Amino acid sequence: MRSIWCVGLAVALAACSSVPDDWRDMSQTEIGVWQSCGFTPKVAQQWRSQQFDGAAACAWKNAGFELDDAMAWSKEKFTADEAKTWVQTGFDLDDAVENRNKGLAPIHRN
Repeated sequence: MRSIWCVGLAVALAACSSVPDDWRDMSQTEIGVWQSCGFTPKVAQQWRSQQFDGAAACAWKNAGFELDDAMAWSKEKFTADEAKTWVQTGFDLDDAVENRNKGLAPIHRN
């Protein structure tokens, strides 16, 4: 699992080096979504190059995730809120996947 994640990260980093650093190819509405969440043009394009739209990227950002982690968690079919809950309760991605596959959910400990 970790080797797949490393390959994905390498691909993402390579892709990030060739993305535009302006708002090109985006409508005014799209730009507004990205800006309302505090994304710069360059960072928005990086997320967009990895198939995140503004709303999804904003959800991941608000949940505390950077692009590489958002990619890894979303690849495993977690939403931003689900991933945030797993992380807040002390699980890394591999453990979260394993436990979710067992039908378990994270619980907050007091």
